[in-house]
Amino acid sequence: MSSAVLITFLVCVGAVYSADDTSGPVFVREPPNRVDFSNTTGAIVECSARGNPPPAIIWVKSDGSLVGDVPGLRQVLANGNLVFPPFRAEDYRQEVHAQVYACLVNNSVGSVYSRDVNVRAVVTQFYDTDVNKEYVIRGNSAILKCQIPSFVADFVSVVSWHTSQKEAFYPGAPDGTLIRTYCFSSGPTILSN
Repeated sequence: MSSAVLITFLVCVGAVYSADDTSGPVFVREPPNRVDFSNTTGAIVECSARGNPPPAIIWVKSDGSLVGDVPGLRQVLANGNLVFPPFRAEDYRQEVHAQVYACLVNNSVGSVYSRDVNVRAVVTQFYDTDVNKEYVIRGNSAILKCQIPSFVADFVSVVSWHTSQKEAFYPGAPDGTLIRTYCFSSGPTILSN
């Protein structure tokens, strides 16, 4: 008789265990920490999660407020993706295109926030580079810096310098600074990007 009670108990415990297969949300694809994009390309920030019951995916701003659609500028898709479609330069909005977002996934078991997602849109526009004149005595070193406007400096790298005589030089430093230890016999030469 005691073995029958034990078997019944084990069957009941097994039934209870298999019936409760709920699980809290876990990211399948957590969004990256940084998303930089051009107004001509747009961007899609992916966020997906699993859990039982299936979790809801919500986007929030750094202040905790919910993120909604802004026609033509930002869209929250049903699959959890946050979409920034291409936009005209005059439609740039700082509160949309230079914002910190987070993906919140939750179900009845719990909630999980993603890391902060720093979104930054760059408006494609014409810009000029410049180089300050530097005079140097023949045989001495010269350091020339390419002056890039601050609004694009984070997105531009100096890959080469060219003289008016079509001579090409390649940066001697990671920041694009040109370092040369000679001077042309024709006098000071201005190198520009």
